[in-house]
Amino acid sequence: MRKQKKLLRPGFVYMDCMAFGMGCNCLQVTFQTRNVDEARSLYDSLVPIAPILLALTAGCPIVRGYLADIDCRWDIISASVDDRTQEEMTTIPKSRYASVSSYLKATSLPGYNDVPHPQNAEVYQRLKEAGVDDVLARHYAHYWIRDPLVIYQETLHVNDETHSDHFENIQSTNWQTVRFKPPPPNTEIGWRVEFRPMEIQLTDFENAAFTAFVALLTRAIISYKLHLYMPISLVDENMKRAQKRDAIGTEKFHFRASLSPTSGMSPAVEMSLSEIML
Repeated sequence: MRKQKKLLRPGFVYMDCMAFGMGCNCLQVTFQTRNVDEARSLYDSLVPIAPILLALTAGCPIVRGYLADIDCRWDIISASVDDRTQEEMTTIPKSRYASVSSYLKATSLPGYNDVPHPQNAEVYQRLKEAGVDDVLARHYAHYWIRDPLVIYQETLHVNDETHSDHFENIQSTNWQTVRFKPPPPNTEIGWRVEFRPMEIQLTDFENAAFTAFVALLTRAIISYKLHLYMPISLVDENMKRAQKRDAIGTEKFHFRASLSPTSGMSPAVEMSLSEIML
């Protein structure tokens, strides 16, 4: 016990169990789309929006009873479920709870996916052989570099032709700012996109307001075909800034200067970035 106390650094909050992270509340909204293409486009468009909504909804300045120098839960949860080994730390750049690692529809602008996201080669090959396109195959092969966190005895042996339990075991334990959700088998549920970064608010009205805002934003993105792409590395930088104390009043965030799509150019030429104060 004495040795442990000597290791504690003044000014730091120490949380010693997973519940400090996964016990955090949040506001997540899922949208059903007309088809897989619309789902992939909406997924990509919401990725750069996620850090800004995290900063706008920041609501976690107190952890373990201490007032912290951050305003958001995100990195707390990320650390609480980060099960990478020391060896994996050198090859897997992010926790399984992290910001999105790649876009799903940036096939003509590959430079936007500029952050390493290693894949399970066997899963990637099986998906390609089954006719899945390269970008989506890499997306799911990246998820399958990790082991399941939880398994229930009653779902150990299920028919994968009729049940998606084994798929969801990995899909649902890769917690990212936006989640791409295929239709469950034997249901009328369609292709969905889940927007996950927002912090829970103190009142029902505030939670409803943010839910309605994001819903309206998705309609505007789809109707006007807004082009919100920026390199994933800049989205990651925005995520770091969004969690700082009073980020909405003091930080600047990368954002596009133009939302009009101009296909076929490299990101360096096609994208004009500016930093804006929120």
